[in-house]
Parts: sequence; C-alpha cells; structure tokens
Amino acid sequence: MLEADQQEVRACSKAYWQAPSAAATRDIRERFIVHSKDRVSRALEILDDIGLPTIENIGTDGAQALSVLALHANLSTMRRVLSTFEKGYSENSASVYYEAIPSLTDRILIIEGKNQRFGTQWMLGADGKFFLPPVEGFDQMNRRRAAYGLGKSRHPIDLTNGVPKTDPPRPDTQASDQRLPTKPEYQGFVYGSLD
Repeated sequence: MLEADQQEVRACSKAYWQAPSAAATRDIRERFIVHSKDRVSRALEILDDIGLPTIENIGTDGAQALSVLALHANLSTMRRVLSTFEKGYSENSASVYYEAIPSLTDRILIIEGKNQRFGTQWMLGADGKFFLPPVEGFDQMNRRRAAYGLGKSRHPIDLTNGVPKTDPPRPDTQASDQRLPTKPEYQGFVYGSLD
C-alpha cells in the first residue's frame, strides 16, 4: 500500500510541476484522495486487528507504512494513528516506530492552525519554493527532533518536474525559512475533508 501511495504522490507532484495552473491538477488530486481513503481504510482494519502498531506486530516497514498512509488521511484518522503510536511509545518505546510521532504531530498541528513542534512539515509555496510553516520554540526544534531519533531539520530536496535530483547537500533549516501558508497553500496541504 505504501508503494502505491508513494507512486501516486510522485505522479501528483510531477503533474503539479508540469501543469499550467493548480486547477489543471484537480482530477489527479481527487483520484489521489479517493485512493488514499481506500488505502487508509485497509490500514485501519489492520490496526484494529493488531491493536498497537508495534514492530513485533507489523515490523518496522509496516509501522512506517501506517504512519505515511495516515499523513494522507483526514484529521480524525491522523489523530487516531498518532494516539496508537504514542500509547505504544509510552508502554515500550523500543517496540514502536516512534519516528512516526513527530511527523504526525506536526501535520495535525498545522491543520489545526497551530505551530508545529518538530519542523517535519514543509510546504511548497505558490512561488514554487519550499517554506517551513512556523515551529514553536524554533531554537529548541533540533533538540526535540533528536529525542525521536531525527537529525537536524534540513531544506527539502530540490525537485525538477516532480522528480528528485540526485541527493545534493541540503542546508540546515534557518528561522528565516518559516512563514505562514496562504489560504491556497494551506488548502493544498490538506487531503480531503478534515473529519
């Protein structure tokens, strides 16, 4: 499911870069939302069966897949999946893919109109450049990231026509990379409905 999701994300990204306007990508985006709902429905069925997304239950790849699929779901699903990762982490941090917690936390906070905590979520601006939605206590961000095994926040990899270039060195994130999204940028960040 994760592989299908990521192929579709890359196709949407490529279409976005090649389209003359955001409206021209509406159909591919709507198909992605429908397919995402189907994939996350299946992932939630699995979660219902296993209880907690521990490494023992679904492995590291399965836990990572669950977290990425949840990022493309509605807000209530993201909250539910985050809650299961947090519960598993509080019970036995070694048995949970705890690296999922920062991404899910940040995405939820942004959708709720709040500052993110870990600087994991970047947005593509209307000008075609990436920016960082505001981070609470920016000067402590990398310390919070390190607590979850994440390295320093860095600029996203450059894209050309939606395809990553070779992995060039990326500069560290600076406070000046932060800004609030415009309404259209925010709407592009949210998949489907919020509920």
